[in-house]
Amino acid sequence: MTTIILQEVMRTMVPDKKERIGRAAARLFKEKGYTGTSLRDISREAKVNVSSISYYFGTKEALYRELFPEGEKEKEPDTKEQIENAAIRLFAFRGYSDVSIRDIGKEAGVNSAAISYYFGGKKELYASILERGSALLVDFVKSAADGTHSPTEIMEMYSHFFFRLMKEHPYILRIFSWEMIHPTEVFASIGKERFAMVLVVLRAALTEGMEEGCFRKDLKPTEVCISWAGMVAYYYLMNEIKKRFDVKEDISEASYMNQAYDVLMNGIKAKKK
Repeated sequence: MTTIILQEVMRTMVPDKKERIGRAAARLFKEKGYTGTSLRDISREAKVNVSSISYYFGTKEALYRELFPEGEKEKEPDTKEQIENAAIRLFAFRGYSDVSIRDIGKEAGVNSAAISYYFGGKKELYASILERGSALLVDFVKSAADGTHSPTEIMEMYSHFFFRLMKEHPYILRIFSWEMIHPTEVFASIGKERFAMVLVVLRAALTEGMEEGCFRKDLKPTEVCISWAGMVAYYYLMNEIKKRFDVKEDISEASYMNQAYDVLMNGIKAKKK
């Protein structure tokens, strides 16, 4: 019986690893271009050995062809874009204070003078990244506050919005998570107001839902909004939590977000009499 279970576990794990490699490679190819992405970069991003990439795909070129069968090699990013993409990755995994201009230059493959030329310094570069990322919050606020959506739809929109961030801009969302724990002055001048707008929209939706009777009347809207934001941000602490509890299985972004949203909505919906 044990052997059968282990075989089943191995069978179900194989496509997960290949899919993880594919997702990581696609993201890096788009950010750094074909020649700027190494198999070691992909293995680090996918959290697998380089030998696993060779096992599933053969060479880097074969992997690229499988991901982009009809396209030519991605256009190389210009120097400014290359610097910004490298900085986003470093800030996402190490936080603002633990990343130096030298680190960014090494990751981007440029000298420090190029960073000063395009951005001025680390603070200005970080501000540019936060500006780019927090602009996505404005898109959500505009869509949710156009007067055409019910309270339940707005809460669902927020779930879809963060899932889109996870899929399309995972590093930006991770930087936001860092800022929740280690806030910087740079963020306070750029992102704080935009996050506050999101809170206003969600709080208004919850209040309206309470008045209409679709949400429980004993809710505290601000506290619910903060809890919901925390559930989303907590995704990026999940790997550490899994280690503590010795959890072996992979948990995808989609699965986590679906579970979190389900827990939230079941908690705030008014009980049927």
